[in-house]
Amino acid sequence: MNDFLPADFNCSNGVYQIAMRKIAELNALADELPVFIIHDVRDFSVVYLSPKGTQQLGVTLKDVRQMGGNYYANFFNTADVEFYVPKCMAALRDPKQPAQWFSFFQQVTTAEDGGFEWYLSASRPFVYDEEGNPLLSLTFALQLDPNHHLAEKAGRLMAENLMLKDNYQRFASLTKREKQLLKYIAAGDTAEKICGQFFISDKTLKTHRRNIKKKLGAKTHYDLIRFAQAFNLV
Repeated sequence: MNDFLPADFNCSNGVYQIAMRKIAELNALADELPVFIIHDVRDFSVVYLSPKGTQQLGVTLKDVRQMGGNYYANFFNTADVEFYVPKCMAALRDPKQPAQWFSFFQQVTTAEDGGFEWYLSASRPFVYDEEGNPLLSLTFALQLDPNHHLAEKAGRLMAENLMLKDNYQRFASLTKREKQLLKYIAAGDTAEKICGQFFISDKTLKTHRRNIKKKLGAKTHYDLIRFAQAFNLV
């Protein structure tokens, strides 16, 4: 019998048979598809990884299942995982949303030197339980050409996303006026222009700038630019 699902996978026999059939259909085309992964939506554990995936990671399907949560620690950038996994799980578990693809970038290490490679992945509900709740999800993972500009953009996008995650409270501490001023300061407008725009003195602008940098923990003007870019002010 094919090992598409663990023998002790917790679901009804009818749902189990449906899942086995659907995974078997996918597996028949595995050589023509990107790496695909079947997750248990309840805890996002991996229940099946296509042969191409196990080959790239240098592990067996049994290894992956036994790793549990360590699967992510072993092969993925931890900071990335902490950002996209909760968002992906929330999207997949939402019964009010129609089955649709949730896409994200992720860094995977498949090289002996431990270096990371960028992948564009997309997940969607795949099998539902008898109550109509998502039970299994399907994820396709397509490796990006490291020499393509998209890989570089993925790196910048992830860096901005992580900055958003790590600094949201700092940004939220800014007043409405401070956010308005940050936009113009980061854009490189002169003090004279900003003061004229907001009808404030140069001394008041310097005070606002000092307070903004303190709240954000910014040391340089470049830090202010990064904050403004990450929070879509410029």
